[in-house]
Amino acid sequence: MPFGSGDRAQLQQILDQLSRLATEVAAIKQQMADQQHTLDQLRHDTTAAINSGLADIRSVARDAMTRTTDLVGGRLTHVSNEIVAIRSAVTQIDGQLRAPASHATAAPEPAPAADPEPSSHPLPGPEPVSDPEAGSETEAESSSPDPAVLRAAAGIAHAIVEAHRDTWAFLIQTAGNEQHFHIPGKVDDHEGFVSVRFSGPSLVAAITSLNHIAQTAANPVTQAIASHIQQKITAAVHEIITLPSTGGEGKPVRIVIDDRAAPAEAAHTTTAA
Repeated sequence: MPFGSGDRAQLQQILDQLSRLATEVAAIKQQMADQQHTLDQLRHDTTAAINSGLADIRSVARDAMTRTTDLVGGRLTHVSNEIVAIRSAVTQIDGQLRAPASHATAAPEPAPAADPEPSSHPLPGPEPVSDPEAGSETEAESSSPDPAVLRAAAGIAHAIVEAHRDTWAFLIQTAGNEQHFHIPGKVDDHEGFVSVRFSGPSLVAAITSLNHIAQTAANPVTQAIASHIQQKITAAVHEIITLPSTGGEGKPVRIVIDDRAAPAEAAHTTTAA
């Protein structure tokens, strides 16, 4: 059967339909690709927003925890200093109350009057009694801190005392009630080792108070602790007297109360030399 013009027209229609189908399929593929791209973009934006939100939440929570820690730590340190100062005041008041009682107990009771017996010899006069308070005042004056050291300490504008928490508590109890001693508002505590900022007047008050306790305390342990801390502070002041700073700026005076033995290697090297 010959291939006529009708067959060509039908074939052309088929080709046109196939072309339209191909175009529609391409359009559908493009729509699917666009939708997939939109979904990927939404997924990326959502993930980024979630991560950013979590990071912001972590940052806010971290800042809140830091502020809370600083606030609570500062107040606890202030309360601790107040408690130490109160204990020191109570101890001082207790000592003042016990002092008159001890003097009254130590005073000899008057002996009962006896009938005088006639005697041809005159009675001996009373022996001179030494005044213990006068002796203690003379001794205290003779062993008072060097005025040059006190003047040099008063000129210190910024000092840092590093010591154990127990040593710091002892220093507060000793000098806390002195007129010129100022209890710092902030105490840096690192696992029991504190770092405290001091001024010159506080150093002078600490030296004089520690000197008094080192000479008058009845407990030899208390005397030893007070004397050692005083020597550490005085040694740092002596360095300033010996090598004063001539520049306008300088590092804070650093007083470390943390005695340790020299390393074994260094000790062996020194012995060998």
